[in-house]
Amino acid sequence: MVFLLLNNFGSVGSFFFKFKYRSIKLNVLGSTTVGIFIKSISFSTIKYSSNNPESLAIEQINSSTPTTHLIINKLLFNQGLSITKNKFENLLKVKGVEINLPVVKLEDKKLLEEFTGSSKYKGFFGVYIFIHKITGQKYVGSSNLLRRRMEYYFKGDFPLAGKFLPLLHKEGLNTFKLIIYKLDENKFNSTDAFFLEQYFLLNKEFNLNTLKVVNAGSSKGINVYVYDLSCSTLYYHAKSQINLKRKLKIHPETCKKYIDSKLPYLNKFLLLSHPIPTALNSNITVKELVTIMQKERQAIYKLGARRNIPVTLEILEGNTFVDSSVIGHTLNFNSLTSCIENLSKFGLIIKRDTLTKYIKNGKVFHNFLCKYTDKLKPVTFAEVGLIIDEFKKLKINSDFLMVNKKNKPILVKGDNFEKSFKSIKDTIRYFKSLGIKLDRKTLNLYLKEGKLYKSYYYFFNE
Repeated sequence: MVFLLLNNFGSVGSFFFKFKYRSIKLNVLGSTTVGIFIKSISFSTIKYSSNNPESLAIEQINSSTPTTHLIINKLLFNQGLSITKNKFENLLKVKGVEINLPVVKLEDKKLLEEFTGSSKYKGFFGVYIFIHKITGQKYVGSSNLLRRRMEYYFKGDFPLAGKFLPLLHKEGLNTFKLIIYKLDENKFNSTDAFFLEQYFLLNKEFNLNTLKVVNAGSSKGINVYVYDLSCSTLYYHAKSQINLKRKLKIHPETCKKYIDSKLPYLNKFLLLSHPIPTALNSNITVKELVTIMQKERQAIYKLGARRNIPVTLEILEGNTFVDSSVIGHTLNFNSLTSCIENLSKFGLIIKRDTLTKYIKNGKVFHNFLCKYTDKLKPVTFAEVGLIIDEFKKLKINSDFLMVNKKNKPILVKGDNFEKSFKSIKDTIRYFKSLGIKLDRKTLNLYLKEGKLYKSYYYFFNE
């Protein structure tokens, strides 16, 4: 029998104490105000989990407690996501619709379009569940473009990873039921789909999901800012190209073409990937902005100039494809197509998309420099162009520093030996020539700890 000095526990009974790897059960005979008499001690070999989200999710699944918005918030805290009680309760009221698989019949195709969208670039966000008809096993996922995600599964061109995808590949769509939870964009945003998905993941029936915590990182995209041509007014800020497509009907491929290009979109707007601090927010609504853009699109279509963007072609010094007398001259074309046709006369072949990239990056093509014309731009556009160029310069420099950080120079010292290397790769290559096996992981370890390895010390050469 053991007497343990503890606070007063009151009456006879059993008490549990949780430690990192074991729990202790104390069978109590009696107690005093300063301690308790212990009849026996029993140990459990259960390893209690740490507070990482996956472990917490497993604990919740194995418990009998209902999943609340507080539990969801705790699991997604590290991802900066949280939801209110009221919105969470409204999410749980969303009804799912079952769609027959495979989608062959006309009525099934219409139902799929109604709840997922008409194309992979235009559609709805929400949650989807696959249920195996024979075993009842379930898989849940979410997407900000449900139609595109469904086509991913329907086409079957996916890696055979995890539990669900190999099973789907092996047995086919006809062995599963599909349920779609379309979220109303007037009540919810695309991020809310993660909370509903997480709610389902905490149900043990969803045993085809290998991970029990959603990963919201994949939803992040390129920020797109829509300005006027003077960059004095910000009309809209989209957090991704998909969001831009959904709200303003700007196709992702169109966005790629215009963003940071200094080329006016619809003759009235600029698309940038970075904010202009001096710009003021517009007071027009998204609906009004879409109406303005639609009118501009219709006007351009009526003029037949949808793809006819005027360009100039500067003939630079050293150009051997033209007569020397025209060096320094500039040729004008009413479209990229006519410019490409002119280049083909010199035996120079370039695709439209490639030329677009050259224009966007200011790249020279065999001493020809192609630019979009400035006639659509306001007088103050030169200042805006400088801002865009400065941003690109900063981005290039930051990318260079990021790469350079991974390739810091290394200094190696030993007995009567001291040598500098440009990178980890060069260091490994040199010592391999000496017959010393050194991989990147090992070298990083000794760089970090400063320990002796094979008679040498390794340092970052700051």
